[in-house]
Amino acid sequence: MNEVIMLVSLSVIFGAMLSGFATFRMTGMRLMPHFASLIIAFILTLASLFVDNNIVFYSAIAFQIIAPITICGTICNILKTQFQNTGIYSSHLALMGMLFILAIGNLFI
Repeated sequence: MNEVIMLVSLSVIFGAMLSGFATFRMTGMRLMPHFASLIIAFILTLASLFVDNNIVFYSAIAFQIIAPITICGTICNILKTQFQNTGIYSSHLALMGMLFILAIGNLFI
């Protein structure tokens, strides 16, 4: 069962990388820690599907939880000053919310 949730998590991370790229380009380097943690989460999640190692599995889950948390401080400041652009950020924020829940699901199943 964990493989199915990890595969769904991988697709959410990939979609978040695509939707976040436009956000990243608009806001400049302010979202670099978030984008880096998202890329690391993608690599570790992909590796956990092929490598049967608990360290890789739990590292992937840790970065799946860290990636949504890294956006909080930056996105709040951006939305405070650029409220008219919230439509652009909404898809990425939705994917980050799903990723957080999937990561917690990976821990308990």
